[in-house]
Amino acid sequence: MRRYVKFIGIALFAYLLINCPSVPEVVEEEKPVPEKVAEVPEEKPPEKAPPEPPPEKVKPIEDSEILRAQNAIARAKEADAEYFEPEILGEAEDALSMAVKLKDSDPGTARKHLKEAKEKADIAYNSSVAKAVEALRARMERLITQLKSIEAHLFLPSEYRDAVSGGEKAEDLFAKGDIVEAREQAFVALADMSNLNERLSERLRWVSILKRDINQYLEEAERLQAHIRAPEQFKRVNQLYLEGIEAYQKYQLFKSEETLGSAREAALALIKRSQLAAAQEREKARNLMLEVMREIEKASELSVVTDEGTVIEPEPWSGEDLLPEEVEAEEQSDKGGSDQSFLIPQDGETAVLGEITEENLLTQAKELWKKGVEEWNKGNYRFAEEYFTESRKLVEAYKNQAVNTDYPVYLVRLIPERRDCLWRIAEYAYIYGNPYLWPKIWRRNRKLIQHPDLIYPGWKLVIPPE
Repeated sequence: MRRYVKFIGIALFAYLLINCPSVPEVVEEEKPVPEKVAEVPEEKPPEKAPPEPPPEKVKPIEDSEILRAQNAIARAKEADAEYFEPEILGEAEDALSMAVKLKDSDPGTARKHLKEAKEKADIAYNSSVAKAVEALRARMERLITQLKSIEAHLFLPSEYRDAVSGGEKAEDLFAKGDIVEAREQAFVALADMSNLNERLSERLRWVSILKRDINQYLEEAERLQAHIRAPEQFKRVNQLYLEGIEAYQKYQLFKSEETLGSAREAALALIKRSQLAAAQEREKARNLMLEVMREIEKASELSVVTDEGTVIEPEPWSGEDLLPEEVEAEEQSDKGGSDQSFLIPQDGETAVLGEITEENLLTQAKELWKKGVEEWNKGNYRFAEEYFTESRKLVEAYKNQAVNTDYPVYLVRLIPERRDCLWRIAEYAYIYGNPYLWPKIWRRNRKLIQHPDLIYPGWKLVIPPE
């Protein structure tokens, strides 16, 4: 029953809702119809352009945008863009500067400049990295060429390998983009190679100086006749020199330097020793030169008597004009200006008895003395001394013919109560006054006296000076 009543109520409510108007109806009044008038076309006003839409609002520039451009420029500078790509880097910096100026007034244009700045900076960076690697390769190749030209890979192989490998490490770092470390490694590698080149070049130059000095010293040693004056030391210097050269040819640089240095020191000592010996020989030869000259001068002033008793007048000779200037000056200083020889007293008490051969002895003595002077002038003091010594021997042989000027010849007499013999002749006061000097008479007359106990009356015996 309840359900039925409820259903009737709902239906009634729906009917009322549909048939009940909510707004009263409006009755429209009829309008009068206007009279028809001839239509005149009206001019249409020009169409107006539609108004532009308001500009979109541009987002302001953020600091992070500027920072990105700055970082890009900084990275390019780390890659040495200021050296490799200065123009492109300059354009990037100009664009950044313009963006900073316009960031508040015209952020859109400023953003375009920031984009340009970063793009330019990236270009500069990439180009600089490529050029830096290429420059590194070029510098390394030049240094490697220089090192090989002085054979560094043979003289100092381990140092050469270390220096070259440093460049290879730098190139790998460039390829990985680690520019800062790559540059540092590149500078270290190039510095190592340059230092190696400089150090090795200096050491090789020193070896060259050592060889030059040793050659010069050996030439001087030969001039000083070191091979004669100090043969063992001269041999040692040459041996050290050859060992140093062999070590150099085997690329044993340290041994070569050490050995050649020892050879150089030994050569200097050899020269000093040879100079000292030469000075001593020079002084000895000088003194001998003057002594023999005075002996020749003294002998040339003696009278020569032949076996037949013919007297040959003396022919005084002087070697003063033939003396070297320095020796002549030294001699005058030593003599204190006197013309008298300080070596041989000029007593004028003896004469020389001999034949033509004896006269030739003195001539030969003069010639040998002159040759000795020539060798002395050349610095060949040993040869000069030999000539002077031979000259002296000839002079001595010449002077052995000297006789007493008062009694140059003794005539052997026949005296039954006191028969002449060499003993008694030497005993005479006007001869020697000493019988024990009889051998002097015998030696002087050996051509005539075959046996000292047999002399005959009528013989003329030459009496040499006591």
